[in-house]
Amino acid sequence: MITHLRGKFIEINQSYLIIDCNGIGYYIHISLSTYSSFSTKKEGEEIYIYTYLFIKEHQHVLYGFFDRIERKIFSNLISVNGIGPNSAITLLSSLTPYEIEKSIYNEETEVFKRVKGIGIKTAHRIIIELKDKIGIFSKKEKNVTLFDKNTPSIIKKEALSALIVLGFSTKESKKVLEDILENNPRFTVENLIKESIKKL
Repeated sequence: MITHLRGKFIEINQSYLIIDCNGIGYYIHISLSTYSSFSTKKEGEEIYIYTYLFIKEHQHVLYGFFDRIERKIFSNLISVNGIGPNSAITLLSSLTPYEIEKSIYNEETEVFKRVKGIGIKTAHRIIIELKDKIGIFSKKEKNVTLFDKNTPSIIKKEALSALIVLGFSTKESKKVLEDILENNPRFTVENLIKESIKKL
């Protein structure tokens, strides 16, 4: 199991990060939360990322996380019947680890149903199978990372790209983003994406 990597930051977008460790480049799938945490890094800058190596038959896929809490939630989610790593990443891109644990604790199926690809049966399974594994009272929600490029046009572009990656239509996403930014022009990218998902 590869639990973490330390190396030079090479490239990032809303769905993956590339890190160079002693001349070997690792392609790592990430959530939007982890993207927010690493997006301002410069090429060649040293970074440290927690990882989870998913192995299935002949497939080896590396997933990366900004902290241990997000990795633990990912690990718990993929233990649920019907939740694969891609669905787990989508959940972590739509909700914070705290929101996921809080929704499990309060049995809020509607919160999970708002996430693309999660139906009522899967939402119930998440709650039933993970109810005994959560620890919301020992964890606090992290502060949202702010972008240095904090202008409405750039934030809108970043959020639109992320929503398209998550499977939402370009036309509907643009309209929702414009409506939200009209009332909240100082939203961070992460908050804008999460608010948009609620309305799509």
